[in-house]
Amino acid sequence: METEFITITEYCVNYDIEPSFIVSLEESGIIIFTIIGEEKYIHQEQFSELDKYIHLHYDLHINIEGIDAIRHLLLKVNQMQEEIRELHKKLHLHE
Repeated sequence: METEFITITEYCVNYDIEPSFIVSLEESGIIIFTIIGEEKYIHQEQFSELDKYIHLHYDLHINIEGIDAIRHLLLKVNQMQEEIRELHKKLHLHE
């Protein structure tokens, strides 16, 4: 059975990143830790998002504030795309 959570330490060792980066993402509200007992964990549903943030930070040298801005803009784009899809559906109903 695959576990749904991984500790911050395990994640950082596996992906060779600084724990302070993950903590900064959490402090900025970009990711959310799950606390079990005394330990903080990352849920597997956040792994794909974390991969994007790691790429932005380590490969493209974008700081936490920039990552948050990019994340916000991408959420807006997704919302607008959904709104466009809904408007297309309504338009086709009236044709």
